[in-house]
Amino acid sequence: MRKRRWLAAGMAALMAAGTLAGCGGGGSSSGDTADTTAAEVAQAPTEEATGEEVTLRVALWDYSNTQYYKTMFDAFTAEYPNITIEPVEFTADEYDNVIVTQLSGKQNFDVVFTKGTPALSALINQGHILALDDLIASDDEFDSANYAGLVEQLQLDGKTYALPFRYDNNLIFYNKDLFDAAGVAYPEDGMTMADYHALATQLTSGEGNEKVYGAHVHTWTSNVYEYPNRTESFKFLEADTYDVLKDYYNEILAMQDEGVVQDYGALKSSNIHYSGVFYNQQAAMMQMGTWFINMLCENVSDFNWGVCALPNNDGMNNENSIGGVTPVSIGAYGDHPAEAWQFIKYICGEEGAKVLANTGVVPGYASDAIGEIFDSLHDTYPNAPEGLSKYLTCEKAVVEVPLSIYSKDVTTITDEEHSAIMTKSVTVDEGIQNMKDRITDLMAQ
Repeated sequence: MRKRRWLAAGMAALMAAGTLAGCGGGGSSSGDTADTTAAEVAQAPTEEATGEEVTLRVALWDYSNTQYYKTMFDAFTAEYPNITIEPVEFTADEYDNVIVTQLSGKQNFDVVFTKGTPALSALINQGHILALDDLIASDDEFDSANYAGLVEQLQLDGKTYALPFRYDNNLIFYNKDLFDAAGVAYPEDGMTMADYHALATQLTSGEGNEKVYGAHVHTWTSNVYEYPNRTESFKFLEADTYDVLKDYYNEILAMQDEGVVQDYGALKSSNIHYSGVFYNQQAAMMQMGTWFINMLCENVSDFNWGVCALPNNDGMNNENSIGGVTPVSIGAYGDHPAEAWQFIKYICGEEGAKVLANTGVVPGYASDAIGEIFDSLHDTYPNAPEGLSKYLTCEKAVVEVPLSIYSKDVTTITDEEHSAIMTKSVTVDEGIQNMKDRITDLMAQ
């Protein structure tokens, strides 16, 4: 019963915190240049925590309206009563910029949450967080194998700068009731984009306000590149892989032309939120991150829904996952790095992961126990599918935007060209070539 109480309490609070990961990519301002660079960042000390009474200052966002933070922090202090947690909260919308400004002023945050890899790379580049490798090497209890490759993907120049707190895999969410009414079999793992297009065509019906679209393609650039990104035939920072996007853009634009999905320009100008489209049963399928699981559990009771792996043209079923990560680091100017490591290891380990899972949020840590929690969601929320753990503990977790000093600028480039392609201001070939040329020029500077 304790697990279900956490779930009920966490769901409502988490709705207010949707910006944590449900934002389809992002960036950060590099702010003022600090005196240090990534190559000069100090390694975190390896001495053990002393057991003396200390207060950890933790920089984060959405603490006030997110229950799982409080639940997790309370559980940590119960286990480590000598450590007091002092949350230092900033607004979600401005967090990426504010945290750079704060740390440029040498604020003594012991622990620093970041909203994604572009923001993390800015902090590394300016020397605002510590490398964790010595702490990891000297800690017999820590096992990076529990993170499906995410720890290694939070490395830059051979150093590890964060542990993964959250990881939001992208999936196809579908409305089972709409498929049942149409007499069409549910979508499956391993679909090609042509299969997905054909299925969406079968599920499209009606006209005007009564129209049901076979699929919904949200306006984020990631709603195109995530398909080949999952199979690693597309690599975000490698311009020579961008040609693989052509087939995906052509398929999605054909779906748009046929009225199988809503028009990108209309979605963009109307600022239509993806959740309402799915809640109101206006679309039979939709690509979205696993943060949508808790939103559906909290808000949908009038139809049944399911999930499957993203389609792709490379023959992959459900071996890889693809999504954004929420990293947690040790601040370079904090007073208690050893205790900060204890804290980070706890909230990013199995105990913290259980708290997140009990709110329907996917943690970076993976284990059988975490999978069982997600599989039990069906018991509390009968509209949710059984066997969700299958899609949360894949063989490899791929980070959608790799950690790099170029991540933010490449995100800007791809977003701009994506908009031009989707509005047909340029052809697919022209838009892809523009991406390649601009990224090549960026990295040549």
